[in-house]
Amino acid sequence: MKDTFRRREGTVWRMAMGGGVLELQAPNGYTWRAVADKCVRVQVAPPPARPLPGHLIPVTATPYAVMVGDWVRLEDGNAYEVRDMRAAGAGGRVLHLADWPRPWVMPTGTRTVYRPARSAQPQ
Repeated sequence: MKDTFRRREGTVWRMAMGGGVLELQAPNGYTWRAVADKCVRVQVAPPPARPLPGHLIPVTATPYAVMVGDWVRLEDGNAYEVRDMRAAGAGGRVLHLADWPRPWVMPTGTRTVYRPARSAQPQ
């Protein structure tokens, strides 16, 4: 939140007096109280997407053409490596991704995946 009266930004860590007063804390630990009507919400920029490893090439694939070792880019903008897969019904394919907390269903249709260069070459 930004306190327009003091021209400082901080995180709300407690509300006082029925929500009319906010207790804010700056990143350096400084705390202060501000009237809620004098504060505005500040949009936090999303963290930048992690770069892909350099040895990957883009390939258009259906859910059933995805292989272990491929990388898929999710809605958060980051790419994750496929570690394991499970078959799914008509809705897509269940992928277990590295550094992703839960299984992800790849929807039907084609999608760009990133494949290690040696796996993308025809055998």
